[in-house]
Amino acid sequence: MLAVLLVSVVAAGCGGDQPKSQGGKGAKTHTAAPVTTGPGMLVDIGGGRSLSLNCSGSGSPTIVLEAGFGGGMLDWVDVQPPLGRTTRTCSYDRAGLGSSLPIPGVHDASDEINDLRRLLHHAHIGPPYVLVGHSYGGLLVRLFADAHPNETAGVVLVESMGQNQDRRFLPIWQAQPARVRRALPKPGANPVEKGVDLRAGQALAAKVSTLGDTPLAVITRGKPDDGGPPLPPSVRRIMDRLWVTMQDELAALSSDHVHVVALRSNHFVQRLGFGQPNVVVRAVRTVAHAARTGTRLPPCPRVFSGSGVRCRS
Repeated sequence: MLAVLLVSVVAAGCGGDQPKSQGGKGAKTHTAAPVTTGPGMLVDIGGGRSLSLNCSGSGSPTIVLEAGFGGGMLDWVDVQPPLGRTTRTCSYDRAGLGSSLPIPGVHDASDEINDLRRLLHHAHIGPPYVLVGHSYGGLLVRLFADAHPNETAGVVLVESMGQNQDRRFLPIWQAQPARVRRALPKPGANPVEKGVDLRAGQALAAKVSTLGDTPLAVITRGKPDDGGPPLPPSVRRIMDRLWVTMQDELAALSSDHVHVVALRSNHFVQRLGFGQPNVVVRAVRTVAHAARTGTRLPPCPRVFSGSGVRCRS
């Protein structure tokens, strides 16, 4: 479970985010590699680097899918096809993942959102965008939306990293007996993972205090994850309460939001066999419709219903 909650082990869980089996006006025009449906095409983003991009469908706003740490376009295989039947939907592999070329040296979240903007520009995919982020990807889309509000039409956060996550989990870890601490990774112990400065990224995201009235949907898991070491029930309850609190805080970033708990899902809500991809599809379509029509989101119970979900707003 802690693999989901602690960014210090993001490469193994929360963002490592691989489930275990069971352009502005006046900008210069660039020639880009063709963007087609299928497994993705390499797009030259300048500076001798290229990123792998997969787009399907047509229409506006464009949905941009941002995977968790260590994840990529394959994390969205269960939601991109139905979303692509509604509007243009794009997933991609960040630097150093899949066929995408790495960023030399250590980089942070600001470099990654700059990469995304260059990718969209060079692929001639203009705004507005509905940004969908899972786990660490949720941190990235918050930063993108904050940096480029005029290009962001909506945001969907799927089991997103919370604000100041490591700092807030550390006291819980410190309060545990030595035998428990030995079995659990210390939050923030490894600030750099796979060349990404996670501590710097969290510091940047902590400055995002509002998304204004941008349509925002937050999706929280309803089940504990199977990965990670076993936790004493008392510790699990504390961790779960803090995780939900952080998700509530993320929902409050916008005055126009819905927050739903996917009761049959673990951290990978968007994947069949682990979660409820239909909940993600519903949330994204609802946010996209609000962005397209310039209307507010309907109340949560009108968007989500049935025994598999519970609204928190």
